[in-house]
Amino acid sequence: MQQPSESDQTVPCSARIILECGCGEQLILLGLEEDWRSEQRTDFECSCGKGLTLSNRLNEDVLAFRQLVRGARGVHRD
Repeated sequence: MQQPSESDQTVPCSARIILECGCGEQLILLGLEEDWRSEQRTDFECSCGKGLTLSNRLNEDVLAFRQLVRGARGVHRD
């Protein structure tokens, strides 16, 4: 029996939604917001137990800025 290749084990993703909890945890949903809404899946739970909805969506620009700042903190100037 032939082993499945990595491409056989991946699924293309049309989009992602990142929900952020007040505890700092992030939940990543794969797919379009319209798809989640059409399936009436709009309520989620953080690992801390707090409820999250699509209104807890993290702005991708904010995420990119945070990553940039974290990277700049790691740079030391002489």
